[in-house]
Amino acid sequence: MITEEILINKCKQFAEKADVLEEKAFNDIMYRENGFNTDFNQLFETYCYGKQNRTISGLNFRKPARYSSIKNATKEHIVQLSKTRYQVTFVTEPKFKSIRFIIDKRLNDWRLTRFETFLGISNHSKNLGEELWRKHKL
Repeated sequence: MITEEILINKCKQFAEKADVLEEKAFNDIMYRENGFNTDFNQLFETYCYGKQNRTISGLNFRKPARYSSIKNATKEHIVQLSKTRYQVTFVTEPKFKSIRFIIDKRLNDWRLTRFETFLGISNHSKNLGEELWRKHKL
């Protein structure tokens, strides 16, 4: 049986490895052109589902790297959404740098299916006060 700690660590490992690739590609044009695609696909084969949604734009060679704020998370929060789906949130200060992963189980294998970034608090009467998150495919 999988524990919540294992799922949190899986998200952290993916984020750390993705950031290493992104930083290396940001600093080394030759690597970006010649070795990055292979390493990128290997990372996603290991940690993520959904080849049809996979794009290099998932890592866009920026500084700081996309998931770097996870290292400074003030809180880690995990919620079971169903028997085969969890939501893992890394809350940061400032809040807009918070990141959330959705991790699913298929054929006894837990992998990430998407990540979300915090947008703010809704001021619409329909969902007033709810947190708003932008969804990104992995």
